[in-house]
Amino acid sequence: MKKMMACLLALLVLSMALIPAALAGTSTESGRTQVAGSSGLARVLDELPPFKFEKHAYGIGYGTCPVYSAPSESAYRCANGRAACDTNSKMDDAGFVSGWLMVRYETNNGGVRVGFIPPKYVRGFTSSMVPHFGYVSAVANDVIYVTDNPMTHGSSFATLSAGESFHILSKYNYYKDRGLDWWYIECTVDGQLAYGFIEVDSDFVLGSGGEG
Repeated sequence: MKKMMACLLALLVLSMALIPAALAGTSTESGRTQVAGSSGLARVLDELPPFKFEKHAYGIGYGTCPVYSAPSESAYRCANGRAACDTNSKMDDAGFVSGWLMVRYETNNGGVRVGFIPPKYVRGFTSSMVPHFGYVSAVANDVIYVTDNPMTHGSSFATLSAGESFHILSKYNYYKDRGLDWWYIECTVDGQLAYGFIEVDSDFVLGSGGEG
């Protein structure tokens, strides 16, 4: 009887030792993001600082200004090239990027848009916010939807195809408790520079996508 109990105890200990090892080897991914080349890229991605917006209940008083998806007048402009922000109404700002004011505002259809106002339209405005961007290379594994509205799911102004390259600039997770968790990226849309948001669990590979 004692020998039988000893054998059962030995088998139990052995099975408990094997279970964690099996579970630990089931995945090397965070969400569906994979790392190609340097493993240090994953750390760089994790360390990208999130950015926030300062709210202006009555605007900042510069009238209606054009808004581009990225800080360049050659960048993609949403709303069929007519995106604009009424800065005399409720809006938010995240600070300046290369002299361009990063703003978030409501659109006429009830949505929200994030983009950039050219420097000449907001001369004299001083922001208390300072967005910090990185520049992490990535390649899409599958179709990825790009949106300028981080306040809801299901909207997009562009898609990235599998194999298409882009760069991760920052993260926006201020409303993570509501299920709104994003990477902020730089990409190309219709041959033009564009910034936008992608779901945090989008399917992409960090780095060039090849061996390195």
